[in-house]
Amino acid sequence: MAAQHYPHIDRDLLLAGVILHDIGKIYELNYERGFSYSNDGQLLGHITIGLRMIAEKLRGLPEFPAPLRSLVEHMILSHHGQLEFGSPKLPLFPEALMLHYLDDLDSKMECMRALIENDRQVEGCFTTYSSALERTALKKERYLNGNGAAARAGHPTAEAQPAPPPAAPAAAPELAAHPLFAATPDSAFADKLKQALHAKQESQS
Repeated sequence: MAAQHYPHIDRDLLLAGVILHDIGKIYELNYERGFSYSNDGQLLGHITIGLRMIAEKLRGLPEFPAPLRSLVEHMILSHHGQLEFGSPKLPLFPEALMLHYLDDLDSKMECMRALIENDRQVEGCFTTYSSALERTALKKERYLNGNGAAARAGHPTAEAQPAPPPAAPAAAPELAAHPLFAATPDSAFADKLKQALHAKQESQS
């Protein structure tokens, strides 16, 4: 989890924000026939609805600390990160800032995945332009397999390429056990990383 890299982060507070920041979407949207906005969704939006839901819940918890409530409410108010993106407040403490960036990262990664998977561009290695991401995206598998512009320019395609080199010997147990180097199926990057680690180990022995 990202919070493990920052010892000063209160993970429980961050997780509360992760769970609650979009809870208002339960009532912001209709789900009967596809997705659409409810009347309250149009009038209030999920941030305001989420604050209302928390207030209703906390009426039954009179001992809940008021300062902690304000922190949770602030995370809901600020999770869009910028005023122009719909946040009434900017993130003002570390957990709120991390929540915003995690939410933004998740949104952008899903947007790029959908852009690549649904793109109708037959030629080349790049998708059409995405206004949401403000860029095109590389179709990585097509690029690595030589099915894009390089192939049309006379470079060898995946079928014409020589056989790949034999797999590098397994990394030392202490390296292989490290979570950063956990095996990932069908990952060219992982193979190269293992080769580099093995070469480094041999040079040090």
